[in-house]
Amino acid sequence: MVAVLSRFVAFTNRHPVIRGMLSYGTIWPTSCIIQQTIAGKTWENYDWMHALRFSLYGALFTAPTLYGWIRVSSIIWPTTNLRTSITKALVEQLTYGPAALICFFFGMSLLEGKSVSEARKEVEAKFLPTWKVYTIETCIVLAF
Repeated sequence: MVAVLSRFVAFTNRHPVIRGMLSYGTIWPTSCIIQQTIAGKTWENYDWMHALRFSLYGALFTAPTLYGWIRVSSIIWPTTNLRTSITKALVEQLTYGPAALICFFFGMSLLEGKSVSEARKEVEAKFLPTWKVYTIETCIVLAF
């Protein structure tokens, strides 16, 4: 068993995007189930399809695009210090962050079976309020 685990770790170290896909494909649906539990649902009435959508979206979209953003930003700003970290975070808030939110609302709406028109309305209704909170939250995280 240790040999299998060692080979798995070596594989994911050689292929970090796959490691991210496995992580996001596990963490996002787990968070969805935790949220449903907090909302009062139980094993008998969890929305398993909702959790599956989060798993698919996290693994097949978020992980690869975030990996790409991190690679690009590391090429643009190769040094790691406080100044470049703040710069990366600010640029992310104006580039990757908004694009990721739009893709999330649009993509999850399509995965729910909504039409393109309904998905567009979902983005219009949720993007700006969410982006405002997302930006403030990032500033708080960076401050501490």
